[in-house]
Amino acid sequence: MALTDSLTSRLPTRITRTTRILAIATLISNIGIMITGGAVRLTASGLGCPEWPRCTPDSWVSTPEMGMHGAIEFGNRLLTYVLIAISLAMFLALVRLWDSHRPLVVRALLIGLGIPLQGVIGGITVWTNLNPWVVGLHFVLSSVLVMLAAQLLHRVTLELHHDGATGRPLVDGATDSVTTAMAPVVLAASWAAVILGTIVTGTGPHAGDPGAPRHDFDADLVTRLHVVPVYVLCAAAVAIMLRQRRLQASPAQKKAAWWLVTVILAQGTIGYIQHFTGLPILLVLFHMLGSALLIATATMVFDRLRASYRTRGLEGASAEDVVSR
Repeated sequence: MALTDSLTSRLPTRITRTTRILAIATLISNIGIMITGGAVRLTASGLGCPEWPRCTPDSWVSTPEMGMHGAIEFGNRLLTYVLIAISLAMFLALVRLWDSHRPLVVRALLIGLGIPLQGVIGGITVWTNLNPWVVGLHFVLSSVLVMLAAQLLHRVTLELHHDGATGRPLVDGATDSVTTAMAPVVLAASWAAVILGTIVTGTGPHAGDPGAPRHDFDADLVTRLHVVPVYVLCAAAVAIMLRQRRLQASPAQKKAAWWLVTVILAQGTIGYIQHFTGLPILLVLFHMLGSALLIATATMVFDRLRASYRTRGLEGASAEDVVSR
């Protein structure tokens, strides 16, 4: 007990630059593993390790006989441990702030729990021979972790920027009925586009293995359906940008909107090019990166326009504050 108390006493009791670095690492690593997971599928290495949790019935690691596909799939599995290490460090950096900064600790905890859950879903993916519904669930859960990591980074950055101050809002500029109404539309449309995108991918040619099942949908139809929420997203983003020109929007609010528009334009460009050029692997991989960035930037816009989070300072938070975002 004394040893535990001694170790606990060494943990941080305030938000520091190291806390923010860990929050950045949490976001980047969760985006990164989405890209490496995409590389596994796009190189047809999804069953490079045909068993789970072992790589083969007789080995926990890939063997030379399994070739490049085994090495790629096993390498992606190893990255899970990097994410676990980062999430554990993130949690330890915040755990002593439970009474004062509970929303931050809860998000760090959820991310930490989500990573092994991803491992289990990855195992189910292997057991079901890369069933496209399970593969899609795998991607969606990764997107949830990206959203939580983005929220965590926004709040940690706000706390660090207003070191010791209490009650400073994440929504730090002017809003009106249009911008506050469009913020949830941006987030919902982004999620709809990502989820429908997994169905498009599950219908397309990049199955992760030549023998993996595919959705029996019309590829053109699901692609057109995937574009519908994108058009909604574009309209909402334009509405926010136009309204911000009339409002006293803060630099952070304007930056969030511009990042969102940049990602939308890049995603749209890549999406159309890949569709009309036969889905080349590199473009599909960039499109997957864009999906992760879309969730992160849509979350940023929502936070800057609608989040009720306020800084907790150094003296703790009231019960009412603790339950707010």
